[in-house]
Amino acid sequence: MAYQLELSAAQLSVWVAQQLNPLDRSLNIAGYGAIDGPIDGAQFHAALRTVLSEVDALRARFELTGEGLRQVITDSPDWSLTELDFSDSADPLAAAEQWMRADAAAEFDLAAGPLFRWALIKVEPARYLWYQAMHHVIVDGFGLSLITSRVADVYTDLAAGVPVREQPPISLAEVIDEYTRYAAGPDFAADREFWLARLPDPPRVATLASREPSGTSAFIRESTRIAAADVDRLRAVARRLRVPWYSVVIAGVAIYLHRVTGLRDIVLGLPVAARPSPVARRTPAMLTNVAPMCLTVDPVLGFDAVVAAAATELMAAYERQRYPYELLVRELPGLPPGRRQLGPEVNVIAFNGSLTFGGHPSTPYNLCAGPVEDMSINIYDRPDRSGLLIEFDGNAGLYRPEELRSHLDDFVALLRSAE
Repeated sequence: MAYQLELSAAQLSVWVAQQLNPLDRSLNIAGYGAIDGPIDGAQFHAALRTVLSEVDALRARFELTGEGLRQVITDSPDWSLTELDFSDSADPLAAAEQWMRADAAAEFDLAAGPLFRWALIKVEPARYLWYQAMHHVIVDGFGLSLITSRVADVYTDLAAGVPVREQPPISLAEVIDEYTRYAAGPDFAADREFWLARLPDPPRVATLASREPSGTSAFIRESTRIAAADVDRLRAVARRLRVPWYSVVIAGVAIYLHRVTGLRDIVLGLPVAARPSPVARRTPAMLTNVAPMCLTVDPVLGFDAVVAAAATELMAAYERQRYPYELLVRELPGLPPGRRQLGPEVNVIAFNGSLTFGGHPSTPYNLCAGPVEDMSINIYDRPDRSGLLIEFDGNAGLYRPEELRSHLDDFVALLRSAE
């Protein structure tokens, strides 16, 4: 039986953005897992059906009712698993990625649903890609990882012929109610005061772009890998300073921006899960937020001081991560409409190294993760300690590929010099 729920602040922001620009496809998120082993299509389809019945967000559509905008959770949307075979192509992976990128740019109907698409793609006799595309209004990156992990577990059990393992109940209604209580309570007010005091004046935004915005939502990507030996040096710096290792990377971003722009006060965007409770951490949904990170780069004090400040800022951001950034922007004094408020976003992502489908390991790949206003720097940390994958996603209206590549190479050189 269908039922209605209010929207989280993150969902409302995405829904409004889509209404303001109906042709914008940057609010689609997509990726795939490369599975090194044969996959049974019928069992995979059954695993997806099971997870679809468990995850409210996958069955959501959005409707303006007499009580306002609501998400309607249906019993079962009309969907099917697309199965494709590119194994006979000259370059199967390239052909599959071309198809996936085209599909990721296709429209989702927020009012009708479904707001997800799945495909199982054969690229070799014993290698498959599981492609997922969803509208950002129903799920964020954290939520997508929960869905992926659950499908892997269910498929593994079905392939082994054992009962599907149970998981704790997940409830989108409880998560939305949790946020509603937060928004009406003292923690919300305290978080608001903290951020307004932290950002009393409109920040001067640090950017690496050499051009003015053109209004596009498309992005370009340059990527590279840092070898394990270089990552070990970064971790050694973190151990010496007794801070999380990713504080070193974030400090490196701030220092690089200072060197290029000359600005001492750097405000970065930190994507945060905004999931303080156990139920929120196990419920696929769209809850993610962006927390401002304010760092002062003083060349006299040196690298260690910026790393220590980054660790302190990280702690503050995580403690106050639920206050919606969209609300903060509206209240910043003297901020011109439409002006960017943050520099690049820096997102450190740890992979689940134990993800397997019927005993076959899977490696995740991100195709698109939402709008890129200026630049998004994605740092992927693999648990096998094989090194870091670093992606620079730049707004196509602001950056040329050669500019983005140059910045990426120079940033990696800075990280390699850290000690």
